[in-house]
Amino acid sequence: MDLQEALERYQGTKLNLDELSKYQQWAFSFFHNEEFVLNSNLSVTIQLDLIKPREVYERCFQNAQGASFQAYLMWNLVKALSLQWTFCTRKIDGQWYLFKNLPVYFPIAVGGDNRFKDVIINDVIFMDWTKFCRVYRDSIENSNIDVGSLPPLIWEISHFIGNLPYLNFTSFQMHRGVLKTGRPIFYFGQRHNLYQRQTVPLSITFDHANSDPYVLNNLMQTYQNFLITV
Repeated sequence: MDLQEALERYQGTKLNLDELSKYQQWAFSFFHNEEFVLNSNLSVTIQLDLIKPREVYERCFQNAQGASFQAYLMWNLVKALSLQWTFCTRKIDGQWYLFKNLPVYFPIAVGGDNRFKDVIINDVIFMDWTKFCRVYRDSIENSNIDVGSLPPLIWEISHFIGNLPYLNFTSFQMHRGVLKTGRPIFYFGQRHNLYQRQTVPLSITFDHANSDPYVLNNLMQTYQNFLITV
């Protein structure tokens, strides 16, 4: 897939930096200037409270065919990301683009010598819960993508939402890629009880060029609202 195909498939347009705030214009340039910043990524791990989201899921969503709580967490995160435009910008060949319908990538652990398999789901923002459950389950069960065979451009721009259900981490930092595309990476950990409340660690790696703690806080507020909305 070349750039033009990606722009058409994922509804991408060039980002006009002149229309942004003074801070955003500065940040998009400064944090990718390696004369000043070698690694523009920031990492934070939060403890996501699951009590109300779990109640809402069990009451209103779990009876859908193929439903799982992890699918529910992912579906709502993608919806939240679509409403925070800075998390949908990507830098490709030195130019920033804004995408309205990015694919979602997640690895699935299979163990053994293979370790994991790659899964890509397209058009998530247009799916209701019932359809997403069906596509999510089918994509996991029937993924035939060989590890490392994803088209590079799709890999670079996809929302990355991983899950490590057996690892109760307090901090998790992703390696830095050679290409700086500005895509965030999310990793859920093991759900557990903390002070009599069920929580899950959520590691978030984001690029300071196109996002920052302020917009991350807005994203998480939107996400948490989605999780408890029927």
